[in-house]
Amino acid sequence: MKKKLFSLLSALVISFFTISNVQAVEVAKAGDVVTEEGVYSSTRFVAGNKVTNKANIDGISFVAGNEVTLEGSSEYGFYAGNILNISENIQKDLFVAGNSITINSNAIIGRDAYIAGNTVVIKSNITRDLRAAGTVVDLSGITIGGDVYIDSDEIILDANTVIAGKLSYLKDTSVSGLNNAKVGSVDVRENEYDFKTKAIDFVVSIVSAFVVLVVLFYLIPSSREKLNNLELSFGSIAKTSGIGLLALIVVPILSIIILSTGYLFPIAFISLAVYGICLYLAFLASYYVVGNKILSKLFNNDNKYLAILCGVVVVKLIGLIPYIGGFVSIVSLVYGLGLIYKFIKSNASKEN
Repeated sequence: MKKKLFSLLSALVISFFTISNVQAVEVAKAGDVVTEEGVYSSTRFVAGNKVTNKANIDGISFVAGNEVTLEGSSEYGFYAGNILNISENIQKDLFVAGNSITINSNAIIGRDAYIAGNTVVIKSNITRDLRAAGTVVDLSGITIGGDVYIDSDEIILDANTVIAGKLSYLKDTSVSGLNNAKVGSVDVRENEYDFKTKAIDFVVSIVSAFVVLVVLFYLIPSSREKLNNLELSFGSIAKTSGIGLLALIVVPILSIIILSTGYLFPIAFISLAVYGICLYLAFLASYYVVGNKILSKLFNNDNKYLAILCGVVVVKLIGLIPYIGGFVSIVSLVYGLGLIYKFIKSNASKEN
């Protein structure tokens, strides 16, 4: 599948820092099955396995989960999950990332929509622009008041589809119903991985890291306690990073040696698979430590969700700086690997 994420969420980070009329930031709750209701004049965070959000929020709504149903209202909606069903009144802009995304006919989108998913079905009119990426994007039967910019393998239109502005898509995209739809103009783009595409990949990586950390803390509550109680002196950080650097070098070398012997293939492959997972988790651990430190020292706040978001955004933005960013990324990786080693070691000691 030649699916490319493009510029649909490139405005996500900018919007997050430039929205000026949010009075406060609050975290609602997290759990397996979560239902959020009520009226709030603040930014709200909700996370869980199965989440139903019926709250009316005069601010930004952040919701993440496996199965997410949105039925309330908010000024801005930022949503991520596996299956998302949206019937919400979004007064301004909507940002969504997930696997199966459905925007139902009773949803209201006041301005623009930015959507990245596998299957994207939009049944509600969009007042201004739409930017979407996915394997299939279904726009049949809706009216879009502005431009439509899509990266997808397949686009579905019909005789009731109205696009007031320009429809832009890649040249190898399969587009059905275009001759019957009412479209202002059509722009067929060459396949390219440009700056905008890199920007959306960057933003999606932030969303993914946030969701994975929320799920990990829910599944392994002790992991957060251990990260909160870390000694963060220079000596401790250097020692932990040294352990991580050793693991970074030794594990793949040992796995390759085992493979070269012609024996114990399953062990080598399993160790490499676990090693790959640990590399990703290492970054996540470092993100949380950084975010938690910033919140506790500067804002006297220990909220785990804000710590996750703060750490992910700060480290990834620093990672964009030439030279400095590369150094920070390496330190984050080796330090996180060291933390994972300590976590595994402490759990093994308890079991013994």
